[in-house]
Amino acid sequence: MTQQHSIGQTLMLVARDFQRRLDSDLAARGILGIRHRHNDVFLYLGRNGPSRGVDLASAAGIRPQSMMKIIQELEQQGLVERRPDPADSRAKLVNFTAAGESLIDELSESTANVWQHYQAIIGSQQLTRTLNNLDTLIAEETIA
Repeated sequence: MTQQHSIGQTLMLVARDFQRRLDSDLAARGILGIRHRHNDVFLYLGRNGPSRGVDLASAAGIRPQSMMKIIQELEQQGLVERRPDPADSRAKLVNFTAAGESLIDELSESTANVWQHYQAIIGSQQLTRTLNNLDTLIAEETIA
């Protein structure tokens, strides 16, 4: 008898597996200290460029105070910095440092390694089709 999962459960299991494989690949290359909670910052800054902490918090679905702790962790690691927002002198923009940019390159390489692993399991065409279908679901949700 096979166990059936809801789409939410399946996506969570795939996300956990992906994160575990990504962490393992990074660790094998000597990159430690990157946590799952940092991903939202990396993704948002990578897509949107320098951003306010409140925007990062909103995108991650967490309180601004929680996001500030994450930003402070990344600042202590030298991966991001806060600078004055030219549009609002009271606000700060969070952006990658040179070390943060280098880390993004490393993350991209590790991500490619995980994708290669998944391609070996289900094939390139099936993986591309799956990703396209998931992108369609996300786009539909964003539009709604």
